[in-house]
Amino acid sequence: MKELIEIIKYRLVWFNILLLIVSTALMFEYKIFSILTYALIINLYDILGYHFTLIRRSTQLPDKVIISAYRIHQMMFEILAAVLIGLIIGWEYSIGCIIIKFFGVQDAFYYLFLQKKFPGKFTWLKWTPFGIIKGDLSKFEVIFQTTIGIIIATLIIIL
Repeated sequence: MKELIEIIKYRLVWFNILLLIVSTALMFEYKIFSILTYALIINLYDILGYHFTLIRRSTQLPDKVIISAYRIHQMMFEILAAVLIGLIIGWEYSIGCIIIKFFGVQDAFYYLFLQKKFPGKFTWLKWTPFGIIKGDLSKFEVIFQTTIGIIIATLIIIL
């Protein structure tokens, strides 16, 4: 129990959990909150899985193998969460969730909730729209891209 409390108190993990609880409760009345719920739950998953499990580990396996295995089960979790939102709230909200993931919103949340400085270059976002076009992205490009993703997801839901 002591370890769980330490994890919750770490940086802004507690705030991520609090927002997740509030947005989950609100999404049943205001469906738009399902997108925030999705972003917060996959962010918490990434903080617990990547930050606590992968970065703070000791193992004999090569980093590339461990990170690849993590990315597989991370993606399975993200797909499952989007499908559940689609089944419970509606498919347009599920599509909105996938869009905000594709535009890197969760990656921005990761840095915000861990209170980490945004890197000067985002070298791993090559799968996002700007990343496909440009490759490595600057901090400004990531912020701009996440804003565009939120706008597109909102428009899909509204229309």
